[in-house]
Amino acid sequence: MFRRKGIKRRADGMPISTHQRSVVQPPCLLSPLAADIRVMSPAVFLLDGNVVSKPRTMEAENESGSDQENYSRLVSSVIHEYDIIDVEPGARSEESANEDVKSRDSSQDDVTLPRVNCPEKIIICLDMSSEMDKVSFRSRSGDKWTPMKLVRRALSFFLHSKQRLNRNHQFALVHLFDKASWVKDFTGNVRSIISALDDMSDTVELQSFNATSLFDLIHQCVPLPELEGDTTILPPPYIVRMLFIYGRSNGLIEFRNKESFRQLDSSPYFFFDAMYVHEPQSPENRCEEIFDRLCDLDEKGMSYIFEAARNPTRLYDQMAKLLAHPLQRPLQSEIAYRLHNIADLTDT
Repeated sequence: MFRRKGIKRRADGMPISTHQRSVVQPPCLLSPLAADIRVMSPAVFLLDGNVVSKPRTMEAENESGSDQENYSRLVSSVIHEYDIIDVEPGARSEESANEDVKSRDSSQDDVTLPRVNCPEKIIICLDMSSEMDKVSFRSRSGDKWTPMKLVRRALSFFLHSKQRLNRNHQFALVHLFDKASWVKDFTGNVRSIISALDDMSDTVELQSFNATSLFDLIHQCVPLPELEGDTTILPPPYIVRMLFIYGRSNGLIEFRNKESFRQLDSSPYFFFDAMYVHEPQSPENRCEEIFDRLCDLDEKGMSYIFEAARNPTRLYDQMAKLLAHPLQRPLQSEIAYRLHNIADLTDT
């Protein structure tokens, strides 16, 4: 487990660009250890220390039986994959790693945004390197999976769960070769995104990745909302979030220039999250350097940047954490996840 690089902070020690929002613990729908994993009924959140039970909406009640059956099968099919090696030898806990957060100075002004589950436009940026098709994950029972297979499965959970949280969320798909390639435009149809994931072209042998091409592409294709009115009260019509999934253990992330990145990152409505899937760190690879470069992209201190190596449980758990809405979640350095029995929570 790599240490998460420091969250940038102002001279007074406060994180920069910190949205004033409650701590919302996302439902860990990807984990079969959750008390009610089948259809998220009810969803339970911890909001300002209080338990809030969110009943299913009329839309959820009217969902077709086939959709619910497909979702239940998807959940059931991954349960056996959780019987795996839980923690890599010598790995540090996430809470311990967060204690190593270092302070940095910045003059960037804070922007206070409302704590709302407004629609998200989520751009799934998926690495197409051949390393994603090499067997590297295994369970205690001896089953083996490629990173691509597990990532596709985790993304299926992620997409279904996000849509259940807010049916106005939209998703787009970008493939990462040596440069970025736009594959699927924004849609609220989760099935079409999953179909695009299943129908992907073959992976290819790749080295470094030109990150400039990715941010240029997004800057060109995705308009960001303008700051209008009282931003402490009025929610944006939507926010844009990049979900960057990278699977190269030797291919560095490189920039020709950062003009597009800086323009996107200057907006309080743009968020960059990353999931790094890699081989165990060794002198033969550059995993830690690549992870550090991902952390360097978190200039506002608002990103969630996770990693997993040969551990399916860790990959699913990290993807579950990415379910949280960027305007409602705490800083990564402050997160703490605990599993509770829903009955115990609602009785308090």
